[in-house]
Parts: sequence; C-alpha cells; structure tokens
Amino acid sequence: MRLTDNQQKFSKSDLLNSHPNISAALLDRTLDNLSKEDGIFIFPNDLLNSPDLDKECKVLESVNQQVKTGNIVGFLGCGQERLTISSRFSNDGNDYFLHYLLQKVLNLNLTSFDVGLSQDEKLYQLLIYLFPKYLQAALRKGLYKEYQHFSYNDSHVKGVMDTARHLKENIPFMGKIAYSTREFSFDNSLMQLIRHTIAFIQSQASSGREILSSLASTRENAAEIVRVTPSYKLSDRSKIIRLNQTKPVRHAYYREYRKLQQLCLMLLSRSKHGLGAQKQKIHGLLFDVAWLWEEYVNTLLPDGFVHPRNKEQSGGISVFSSRTRTVYPDFYSRKLGIVLDAKYKKLELTETGINREDLYQLISYSYILESKTAGLIFPSAEKAVDNDIGKLAGYGALLKKWSIRIPQEAENYDDFAQLMRQSEISFQGVLEQHLY
Repeated sequence: MRLTDNQQKFSKSDLLNSHPNISAALLDRTLDNLSKEDGIFIFPNDLLNSPDLDKECKVLESVNQQVKTGNIVGFLGCGQERLTISSRFSNDGNDYFLHYLLQKVLNLNLTSFDVGLSQDEKLYQLLIYLFPKYLQAALRKGLYKEYQHFSYNDSHVKGVMDTARHLKENIPFMGKIAYSTREFSFDNSLMQLIRHTIAFIQSQASSGREILSSLASTRENAAEIVRVTPSYKLSDRSKIIRLNQTKPVRHAYYREYRKLQQLCLMLLSRSKHGLGAQKQKIHGLLFDVAWLWEEYVNTLLPDGFVHPRNKEQSGGISVFSSRTRTVYPDFYSRKLGIVLDAKYKKLELTETGINREDLYQLISYSYILESKTAGLIFPSAEKAVDNDIGKLAGYGALLKKWSIRIPQEAENYDDFAQLMRQSEISFQGVLEQHLY
C-alpha cells in the first residue's frame, strides 16, 4: 500500500484489512511514542534537540472511520507487511524530492543516483545517507569506552596474575609474569561495529566514498574511529555483529550511540527494515518533511538572515518590552526588513488564502520586527507562486505567498536536480526584488 503526505482521508477499513499488524502498531501513535521503539528511526533522530519536530504529530491519525496522513513520510514494516508514505511530489514511485531535500540538508554532494531500486533498497540507500549525521550526534558525547579484558606478559605487573598462562609461558623464569587487567578502552565491540560500517559504506562504489567525504567533519569523525580501533580486521565482521546484537547499549546517556548501533546493524546485516530477531515488531525509517523543508529553505536564503533555534533559545524575538515572552520565526532580517515562514502545506490552491493561524503569525512577526514584508514559502507542483496576501491596514506591511516549484516532469534524478536548481534560481530572483 502506497500513501502520500498530507493525504486528507482514506478508508480506515481498507488499511486495517491490508495492513492489520502495522495498523495495530502504528495507528494514532505519536512521534514521541514511536521514538522509543528500537526498530524505528525518526529523522531528525533526537526529538529533544529538534524543537521544530512536533512530538505530538501522528503518522496515521483516525478521523471517524477514515485515516489521514500528515507531514511524515517514510517506510514501515511489521512482519511481512510493508507500508510506504511518499511525499506528495513523488512520481511513478520515485521520490526524487525526498532524496533531494536530504542531500541539500545533509550537505551530501553526490554525483550519481541509483535508479530502478526496489522499495527496500531505497530505504537501505537512505540509511547510508543518514550515517554521517548519526555518527556526528553520537560523537558529541565523546568517544564511547567500556571495560575490556587485556592479557599481558611482562615485568610491570598491575593486575591479576594468570597462574596457568604464567606456568606455560614463563618456565624457566626470566623476569616476566603473565597477568590480566580490566581497563577502559575505546577499542571495543561498539566502536569496532562503527569501524566496520565505515569500511562497508566506503565499499559501496563511488556513492559511499562521496557520502563519507562530503563534509570535513564527516572525514574527521571517520578518521577518529579508525584511529581508536587498531585491532580492526575485516574477517571479524560477523563476530562483531553478533556481539552488538546480544549487547545493545543501554545507558540513557549514550542514547545517540544506541541509535547509531541500530543503524550500523541494519546496514551491515543488509536487513533493510531491521528484520531478524524482531520480525513481529514495527520497524522502519520516518522523516518529518516539514522540518526538512525549513532546513532546505535555509540553504537558499542570502546572508543576513537569522534562523532562530527554539531549543537553544537563540535568535528569538521578544513579544513584550519586558522580554517575558519570546517567539521564534523561521527566518528574519531586521536590516532587510523582512520575516519569512517556511510552510510545508498545500497553499497553491487559492491565490491569497491562508489559514487564520498562519495569517495571525505573520502579522505578529511583522509588527514586532517592524518589517516591511512578511512571507510564506511553500512547495508547489503546478507553477511558482508569487502572490500578495494583502497589505496590512494601519501598519502597512506587505504579506506575501511565495512557492518553489517542484518539477513533476523529470525523467531521472539528474534531470530533477537540474530543474530544481532552476526553480531555486527563480525563487531567489523573486525574493531579491523585495530585499534590495
């Protein structure tokens, strides 16, 4: 069964009949609740550090006897069932739009794109895209270390003597003593798993090498893992996978390492949806396209714009002179006199209409910032939109609707990327007319 985002309604009975297991595990559950499932990846992966991700959002929500989708897309499985939620801009089963957003947001400079992949293989490819981001999130907690047992045979005794090994190796006595110690080490099974995953991705033709070399930080992170795992051997891969399957990271502080461990296991075992020991549990990969859209728009704006971060409490604007309350527009520039809101909504259907909440939000932001222009930026399929919502009575700020056209006629991904660049140039040109 294939669905799209922001699909208003479809029959609940059809979903229950075609996907009974997925329906029982997924229907009306929030992202916050689903994030606790070991087999589900939600990007961005850390909900607490992603304030724009609505933790109360539901992937599938019941409305009477019907079900609707929201801004979440991805791939889900439970047992033998599969459910795909594509972006509404996907075409003939190829979700070029999702791949393009990920590459722009994750700074992946890929020169090729595999075509003709099955749905499972497409998920597998997306997991490789995400590896650098998960690795970066984990390493922010520092290199993972745990106690390891080491055996020595020298004169610097600092552990427990190994009598049997000592008698075997040190007769006649030459001044050495066999002993064992228990020490903290970075060269452990989890770090080895990450090292094997790096080696595996590098072996995936040119795309794997490009993913690991796209950013300087990714190259540095990979090099650091290589440095602290000197005992790495390709022949140990199966053993390392088994060790990590039987010994998952449990400590709450290392939550990011737990997610990275799950991702590595999925990649190395080539299990696609994370099948195996958890066949009957819900598993898959989900993306908040609204978050991706906002971060994508951020890559298109010129210098001088502030992109506030709610969680970090940076870049916000005060509602009152006493600074007792702060709000966070998506983008604004006091110097240029403009405030912008990125909306992943269907706003092209009417020339000027937007819902009341979005309208009041724009009015509030423009008034507080004393902006001359306030605008919504959204994706559209038919044509690029450049419409006036209206000029505010009294204050006089101009409210606008702008869209970035998402091409539907692309024959392949390279063609899609080229057409998207044309849409971006067109949007930037229209925006500049209101900036300078």
